[in-house]
Amino acid sequence: MALYADVIEIVAPSQALSGSRVDITVRIKNLYSAPIGIMVGGALEYGVSPWPGITFPTNSANVDAGATYSFSGYFYMPDKAVTIHAYSYWYGADGSWYFDDEMTKQVNLAALTPQVSEFKIADFYRV
Repeated sequence: MALYADVIEIVAPSQALSGSRVDITVRIKNLYSAPIGIMVGGALEYGVSPWPGITFPTNSANVDAGATYSFSGYFYMPDKAVTIHAYSYWYGADGSWYFDDEMTKQVNLAALTPQVSEFKIADFYRV
């Protein structure tokens, strides 16, 4: 249970194509009665293999009391389903970041399906 920085939602697609960029949003709420510094972190897990993490161009913000901040990030989909692990941290008066909460979300690998269209011979001639 979060003390100050509650991860309330991970917004991500349920599936993605291998190699495609997957945009995500992690929403974190300040539970404290005053503004605090909140930081987001994230990692990917698929099977037992490590995979590069999630990139958050802006990974920290000062968040007003009771407000929710949306951190945008992305990763590139590997060739297997992944589990997104999102983490929250709060900034203490001693100048250190403290882990507070986490949440996970699954992103499955999308399969390419061939598209069949109608085929017509529009014009032909005899040889």
